[in-house]
Amino acid sequence: MQLKLIIASVILTALVGCATYKTTLTNAKGETVTCEASGKSGIITGYYLRRGFEECINAAKAQGFKEVPPPDTKPE
Repeated sequence: MQLKLIIASVILTALVGCATYKTTLTNAKGETVTCEASGKSGIITGYYLRRGFEECINAAKAQGFKEVPPPDTKPE
């Protein structure tokens, strides 16, 4: 019985979940573009969510934008 519950939990987790992607890109003029995608994602929906996010990044890079590294959040 416990094995069935564990298997059901793993399957449910693979089919349902949340995903959030966000990055900021900047160009030589200091202009910025933010690409972000978030929502509930399963195996298939997560693929399309990530794909749309990557398409936004690629379009911005084609216009001369570059990804900004995340700020260093480590305490000094």
